[in-house]
Formats: sequence, structure tokens, C-alpha cells
Amino acid sequence: MSLIFIFSFVYIVKSYEPHNDYEDITIDFKEKNYDLKGIKVVIDPGHGGSDPGAPSYYGENESEIVMSVGEKLQKVLEESNAEVVMTRSGNETVELDDRDAKGDIFISLHSDAFESNEPTGFTTFYAHDSQIDLATAINEGLNEQSLLPNKGVQTMPYQVIDQIKYPGTLVELGFLSNDVDDYLLNTEDYQNRLVYGIVEGIEIYVTDYDNKE
Repeated sequence: MSLIFIFSFVYIVKSYEPHNDYEDITIDFKEKNYDLKGIKVVIDPGHGGSDPGAPSYYGENESEIVMSVGEKLQKVLEESNAEVVMTRSGNETVELDDRDAKGDIFISLHSDAFESNEPTGFTTFYAHDSQIDLATAINEGLNEQSLLPNKGVQTMPYQVIDQIKYPGTLVELGFLSNDVDDYLLNTEDYQNRLVYGIVEGIEIYVTDYDNKE
């Protein structure tokens, strides 16, 4: 992506007002076919129901954004022959203890927020050493598609991934407290980029990491 595009995009975002008419930005990317037959993926769209998560200035709040990304991810994975389990459907409240679904891969989707509007970018987290490879692979896949800075692979004992005993990662897709991140996360095109980045990461994991000593 050229610097001219980046500066132009930031200018558009900064000058955008939610209640004004505006033209959607189309973000082109190449879709790829995958074959993930035999893989059971648990998708955990964070928050929901009584817990809306981080607020958004430009559109939906965190629970709605990650639900949208989760449903898109489910569709692409099922089209790729994977079995998919969703920890919640729609805007419902699901306690963390009840998100411990069984699968081969667990992906918890979130969007971050901070007091300052400066932090930007995506991060993949793991809770156990056995989850490092998946978090790394998903980070690699997202790095190919995301337009935001890569904040890397980090460890954090988040309950939702700490309580599972198989490969899992918690993905912070961006910061809703940042104007550019917030705007992008509320666009269909960018959500699709994130979905294909995650699926690419799953393929990287299955091909390059899974079942290797």
C-alpha cells in the first residue's frame, strides 16, 4: 500500500462525520481457496448481550463488530470444509466458563480500547506454551491482510484461552479508541480482509506447525 494512499485514507477518516453522507472505501484483495477438511474450529466472538465491550464512534460496538467478523469467518471456514462451532449466536450473553467448547483450534475475537487514541494495530495472544504456534500462525496470516500495524504475538492468561487445553489464541483486531482502526473495523471490506487473514493463518498452522515435534 503506497504512502499516498495511507495519507489520503487517514485524511478521509479524520474528516469523516458519522451522520454525514459519505462514499464507502473499497479495499481490494485477492481471495484464496482453502481445504481445511477434518479441522474443527471454535470461533468465540467476544462479549455480547449484557456486555457490549468497547464502544465505537463510527459504528458498531465491540461485541457487534466481532460477531460480524465471526459470522463471516464461519462462512469462509465452512466453505473450506472445516467444522465450525460458535460460542455464541447473535447478541446473547455467554459467560466465560461456558465458552470452553471442544475443538482442534480456538479463536477468540476482540477489538481493543485504550484511554489514549494513539495505540493502533492488531495483536495475537496465547495463554500456554502449547498455543504459541497457533498464535504465531494467525499473526502471520493477519499480517498479510491487515492494513494496521502488527503488535506481534504476546502472552496473557486471558480466561477464555487459559481454560482450554488445546491450541487457542485471542485476537485483538484493532483499537476502537483509535480513529483509523475504528473506522476500518466498521467496514465490510476490511472485515473480509481480516477473515481471510485468519483463515490464511489457520492454513499456515495446519501446514507448517501442527503435529510437528
